[in-house]
Amino acid sequence: MQDNNKQLSITRRLNIVFLILVVVLFGFTLFFSDAFSNGHLQGMSSFDEAWKDEAGNTYNLSEVTTNDFEGGKVILSRQLPYYLFDGECICFESKNVNAKVYLNQRRIYEFVSSENMTGEGYGVAFHKVGISRQDAGEKITIEYSTIGNSGMAGRIFRVYIVTPADYIRWFINDKAILVASSVMILFFGLLLLILWLGIPDKKRQPFDVFSLGVASLFMGIWCLVNTNVIQILTEKYYFWHTVGTLIIPLIGFPFVVFYNSLSKRKKSIYNIMAFVVSVGVELTMILLRYVANKDMINLVAICSIFMFASDVVIMMIIYIENHYYCKKMGLQDEFKALNIGMAVLAISVIIDVVLWKISNVYDDTYGVCMRFGLVLFTIIMIIQFVSWWTKDQSAMDRDRFINRSLQFAVASKNPIESIKLLLEYLGKELEAKRSYIFEIDDNNKIRDMHEWFMDGLAPISQEFYDASNEKEIAKIKEIASSTDKSCFVVTDPETVKDISTFTYQIMTNQKLSNVVFSPIKSADNVIGFAGITDISPEKISGVYEIMKVLPYFFSQFINQRKEQERIIYYSYHDFLTGAKNRVAFKEFVSEKLDMSQAFGYVICEIDDLKEINTKLGHDVGDETVKNTVKSMNDVFGEDNVYRLSGETFVAFGFENDETYFDNDVLMLKRLLVDAGSLCLVAGAFCSNGTSDLDIVISHVYELLDKEKQEKALGE
Repeated sequence: MQDNNKQLSITRRLNIVFLILVVVLFGFTLFFSDAFSNGHLQGMSSFDEAWKDEAGNTYNLSEVTTNDFEGGKVILSRQLPYYLFDGECICFESKNVNAKVYLNQRRIYEFVSSENMTGEGYGVAFHKVGISRQDAGEKITIEYSTIGNSGMAGRIFRVYIVTPADYIRWFINDKAILVASSVMILFFGLLLLILWLGIPDKKRQPFDVFSLGVASLFMGIWCLVNTNVIQILTEKYYFWHTVGTLIIPLIGFPFVVFYNSLSKRKKSIYNIMAFVVSVGVELTMILLRYVANKDMINLVAICSIFMFASDVVIMMIIYIENHYYCKKMGLQDEFKALNIGMAVLAISVIIDVVLWKISNVYDDTYGVCMRFGLVLFTIIMIIQFVSWWTKDQSAMDRDRFINRSLQFAVASKNPIESIKLLLEYLGKELEAKRSYIFEIDDNNKIRDMHEWFMDGLAPISQEFYDASNEKEIAKIKEIASSTDKSCFVVTDPETVKDISTFTYQIMTNQKLSNVVFSPIKSADNVIGFAGITDISPEKISGVYEIMKVLPYFFSQFINQRKEQERIIYYSYHDFLTGAKNRVAFKEFVSEKLDMSQAFGYVICEIDDLKEINTKLGHDVGDETVKNTVKSMNDVFGEDNVYRLSGETFVAFGFENDETYFDNDVLMLKRLLVDAGSLCLVAGAFCSNGTSDLDIVISHVYELLDKEKQEKALGE
């Protein structure tokens, strides 16, 4: 698995280097070639100036509108150059006018607008009027007038004598910035839609990516249509004019849906309101067009202003309501990136308006800043999406990591083995040199430690035991308990020198590059620590989230082990006194007792325990039992005392001399008397061991019966 990770890391680096190389080569080619050269257009000369009316007044054709002349009809003439070349034409653009071209009073070209879905207006059209070398020096007249009775201002502009191909190349070159920014907006819209398709769980997306993609797509189409490049290339004027007009009201609804998706409450009423506004404006324009015979070119401005104003009001309500809701609930709103993007867009629109006012020229080159504002806005939102996607993928990788870790851990029913498997998987997956956990007992001492380390390394568990002390452990526990941090990352031992000399000493001695450790808690009590050392730089960024979760499972394994130990303990020990029971006695006798060596055997029986329980109560009886066991433990040791029945206890004495054993028996009797336990005690010492323990036990019972008889005679 480490090899796979290394291969992925190498591939990632190669991809980055490859991408940088491609960008550098592309940039070099772009700036050190004829990409930005206009040399092929230097022969073009404007034919806009020196046009005269019948009264001899001179005009610049691009600055004249139909509203400047009475009746909305313009007739201007001028002389053709004396040098013309084959293939050249009079090329120009018109905006919402019917046009005729005359050569020496002979009409050589006519363009009459046709009624279309939006009305009589067609937006901008491209015209090429053929001329020849024989026409050099002749009089050319252009006549154009307002379309129908709409009253709209029409004009002709960008008049050149040039080949149509050169005119188109010049036109596209002149609009390069506008086209590039429009295409970028369109591209980003498509990119968002593709990203949306790639989201497996669309409920987890940070905002409505689909709606933002649709809104960006619509804005990109409108911006591209507004450059008129697509019209001049396809010569489909009515189609693109209709698309550019009808798409404007459609932008508002997906944008409001996207905006609403960033709020915490996401009320559907606002989406419904935006839908009603967009569809209502669209239907209003269509109804006025076909019922009231209104031209959409006279409706689109006021309808668009109404739509955008309504959507702004809706978004302001969403923002204000979300702001107070987040403040009330202590949540962080998600509008920060959006507000930055919208501020950039608003500033760019204001700059465009100011530039337009200063230049006082209104043609199809306006909106450069607005387009770049839209590009930056979309980029900001894509960055936010990619940031979320990265975090989400990291979260998914973390979840998969944890799931795989648990699969490794639960592969064994032994909790100790599970801990070891989990440590091994944790270390290998994070490309660390070692991983470990150590448990802490109630006295702030390291109770037990488990570690995994790479091949070629030596264990450091003993150094942990040696470096730790009760004061140090208590200090680390206090820090872990007093903070909400679930993971501590140390990359420089000097930063923890004053806080934990224990950690500082180990990092320094072992020359560890980094240490990550987390407290292991059980019911809010720190019962140990889990740690990883020398994690690879590529993996350390994701460790924090992982170490927030895995210590919980370590605590479960530790508690499981403790529970197993308790079960085992009470399988071999008496619940009331803690003394070993009959099962432990049989196991000791059959497996551990060396009967070839000298030993002593003692039986202690409480006198009339049933009568004590009956007359004085079970609490008194329990205390008697406990005192009896305590006295035997004090003489013979906890490991050598057994409770065989409710009132019978035995013990082994492993003295080398019978005198010592007899003294121990006498001491036991004195302790029992002092503790108020009325017991009968008998014992036998086997100086040379025995070949049959049953004989020894029978002999001791005979001595005990003799004790009972003597007691009965004494009473």
